[in-house]
Amino acid sequence: EATIKFEINITTDNPEAEAQIAMMEGSTMKMYMKDGNLRQETSMGGLITSTTITNAETNETLTLIDGVMGKYAAKSKLEDVKEDEEDEEELDIEFVDETKEVAGYTCKKAIIYDAAGNENIFWYTEEIEVPENAGKYVKEGIPGMALEFSIAQPQTTWTFTATEFSEKVKNPKEKFKMTIPEGFTEKSLEDIQSLLGGAQ
Repeated sequence: EATIKFEINITTDNPEAEAQIAMMEGSTMKMYMKDGNLRQETSMGGLITSTTITNAETNETLTLIDGVMGKYAAKSKLEDVKEDEEDEEELDIEFVDETKEVAGYTCKKAIIYDAAGNENIFWYTEEIEVPENAGKYVKEGIPGMALEFSIAQPQTTWTFTATEFSEKVKNPKEKFKMTIPEGFTEKSLEDIQSLLGGAQ
């Protein structure tokens, strides 16, 4: 059981992308984990909030987006989401003999090389067990929970740093509820993903 808040810092070498990045300043991600259930909320500088809730009992995922383009929701089966992730290439992980403290935990360094040869750096602690269904930012092969990680994108690098960690989830029934909230229009997961792709 855990609640983790990450601050997101986005950097770029591309001057054209700088204005877009400035609008996403103050972005955060919160992860709530309990009994195999996961809720991940990503707030992109007030422009858009995307929430993914995974229910371990029903093996369902609910995705919600709320932003300038409207409020949309999609339900899918966990197997469908996992199949998409399994299509990704096998990870090339290098473990480095370095440590740093993040959110009060001593973390070890791992570098994951993607297909394009980019370095994605993960600082993980073995003191926190990796939950099942922990989402796309938890990589198989890293023996612990990453509390800081950098993801290389074509023009940007996204760094997630844990600033708060708690071994409790407040109001878990509400957090992991799988009903679509009022005011949200249901769409397919593909439609939601293309909307999110356009927003980043």
